[in-house]
Amino acid sequence: SDSSTLTKNRRPTVNNFNKQRPAGRKEASNATPNFALLPHPIYLKESVTIIMCTTPPSSSYQHMSPPPSRTYPNMTKGSSFVPLPRPSLRAQKQRLTSILLDSATTLFVLYFLYHNPNYLNPWSLPNATLWLGGFILIRCAIAFYDHLVVCLIDSCFKCKVLPTREPGAPPVRYVELDTRSLVYLSLNAFNEYAFVMRLTHYLSQGGMFQALPLKLSEVSLGNTLLALGIIFVSMDMLYAPLHHLMHLPSLYPLIHKHHHRQHFPTRGYLDAGNEHPIEHMIGIICVWFALMTAELMMPSLLCLGDKLWYEDAGLSVLSSPSEWVRGGGVHAITAFIFFQLHAALAMMNHSPYDVQFSLPLIGSTKLFGKETQPVKCIEKIPWVGLRLRRLVIGEWFHYSVGYHEMHHRKFNFNYGQYCMWYDLWMGTFLEYEGPLRAKELEAKKLKSKAK
Repeated sequence: SDSSTLTKNRRPTVNNFNKQRPAGRKEASNATPNFALLPHPIYLKESVTIIMCTTPPSSSYQHMSPPPSRTYPNMTKGSSFVPLPRPSLRAQKQRLTSILLDSATTLFVLYFLYHNPNYLNPWSLPNATLWLGGFILIRCAIAFYDHLVVCLIDSCFKCKVLPTREPGAPPVRYVELDTRSLVYLSLNAFNEYAFVMRLTHYLSQGGMFQALPLKLSEVSLGNTLLALGIIFVSMDMLYAPLHHLMHLPSLYPLIHKHHHRQHFPTRGYLDAGNEHPIEHMIGIICVWFALMTAELMMPSLLCLGDKLWYEDAGLSVLSSPSEWVRGGGVHAITAFIFFQLHAALAMMNHSPYDVQFSLPLIGSTKLFGKETQPVKCIEKIPWVGLRLRRLVIGEWFHYSVGYHEMHHRKFNFNYGQYCMWYDLWMGTFLEYEGPLRAKELEAKKLKSKAK
């Protein structure tokens, strides 16, 4: 009989699953579970857990109604109702900690804005109408830019979609925007507006030391291309460790977990900006850090170059300490280009398109090759040989949307945003994997263990 079979196996199979459902839940038994349609093995455990949670643990399916002494909402006479399991003590503690963190953050923001009202209005706009008009203008510009990036990728560059989104691949999980997501996107929109106003005001005032060049006649190779490279590298140097920090078990459910609701990002800006406001502020801090690092580093490099040049020529040169950090090493056009590229790359990281490229000169395997004699000699250097090899052939400077998709699919890998230098150094880099079924993944694990 079915009951004896269930008692023997202690778990219903897919074939006899519907036969063992109670009479009061016939409407839920019509849909037969189809594990072949699961998008990724990571969800197989979740699906089985959901099925088993809706099934009573005992072998007797005749005693599913609650005790007469207890009542439950939405329960009618004669119906079978299984109450939801009570959250664990750990889940309750995380929920309480999250509420305390959000409350403390809200109070701090209100206190800061009360004592620094110019933070949201650095241009000192005279009335709220102009301020709201600027906000609407920025939102329209971001929406247009998001669609422009998708149009260029799809129509002009003819980029293909990632293998997980190709026709015939197992379907991927798509998560709709819930109320919390809409609240976070709204709060982050105001924060972005404040950042845009502060950035433009910062550039108009000449930067940190009022020395940032604004005229076209002041454009040079140093304050454009070289400064742009310093900005991108310093951005990832700070963002990747902070991103890794947000994945710690004690912090992940409080801040960064919401951003990982979408395991296969596809909405561009909406998936990129759908994050906790604390995480959004961390990203803005990284942008300011990168801009100011290049602004201070470029004059220091030029001062160092002049000092070495004059010393080689046998001349003496005097330089005050202020000359090493006098600022002005980034042109305003460079800051504008970086902001546009940063926004475009963030949107592409959360899109379904297979976009990837390497930086020229530094990071091109076509120029250096992977099996040349200099590369083989570099590999033999003790301790740092493999890391230097990756630097020379450009693996640390390779951008790929697939890398970030792997981070959303397998959370503990690929913390970098533009290049994977941090992950290659820390051992958290993971190559892109196409859609694999459970049997293929198991075979791959056994093969790796055999090696």
